[in-house]
Amino acid sequence: MREIDFLPEWYKQGKRHQRHMRRQYAALTVIFLAMVGYNLVSTHRISRATAELARFEDERGRAESTFHEFNTVTKELNEIRVKADVIERIDSKIDMGAVLAEMSHIIGETVVLSRVEFLSESPADADKGQGTAVAGVRPADAPGGPLKKTLVGDVRFRIVLTGLAVSPADVAALVCRLDDSVYFDRVHASFWRSSTIHIPARRTQDSPKPPTEAAASQPTETTEATEFEVVCYLANCKESESR
Repeated sequence: MREIDFLPEWYKQGKRHQRHMRRQYAALTVIFLAMVGYNLVSTHRISRATAELARFEDERGRAESTFHEFNTVTKELNEIRVKADVIERIDSKIDMGAVLAEMSHIIGETVVLSRVEFLSESPADADKGQGTAVAGVRPADAPGGPLKKTLVGDVRFRIVLTGLAVSPADVAALVCRLDDSVYFDRVHASFWRSSTIHIPARRTQDSPKPPTEAAASQPTETTEATEFEVVCYLANCKESESR
């Protein structure tokens, strides 16, 4: 039998068009869903990347702050090291109070010092006897004014004592006592000579005059004394023989 198709051509075309449109809608739906999924995934990744970037930014800020603090501490440490090195180089490590106490114990009542000098020398110059003083301590009212130079490095102190003694025997006794002390060595008297000094005479009774007038009118006595200068070295260095 021959099949007879009663459907019109426009109906068939409409059906084909509908199927074609369904396929297009399905493809568009799949593409839309794919784009939505990609957008969600991309948004999630962007959020994670933004969070990571913020964390890295915080870490960078902390790292910069730590680096700045490290530079500051390093600079302060270098300054402290320089100061410590200077202090280490100029520190003679000598207990000056103990030295002065020893001197006050050694010097007797028959000796009066008018000047005390501590002159610092390098041990090599001291051994050679050159006596080149590069720094020192002297009383403010001593002749010559204060010493201004400062020695850097190991030093050996040369001590100069100038004053008056009752007799040359007192000067010799002072030299012996200094030489016997463990604080001093290489003690010798540079000079001693007789000198005439004037001292106030003793008053037998109190004077009604004011102190200034009494001092001006008070008679003086002339007596003989021995002016001396003693030079020694502080025993802060030990000599060793080279082999």
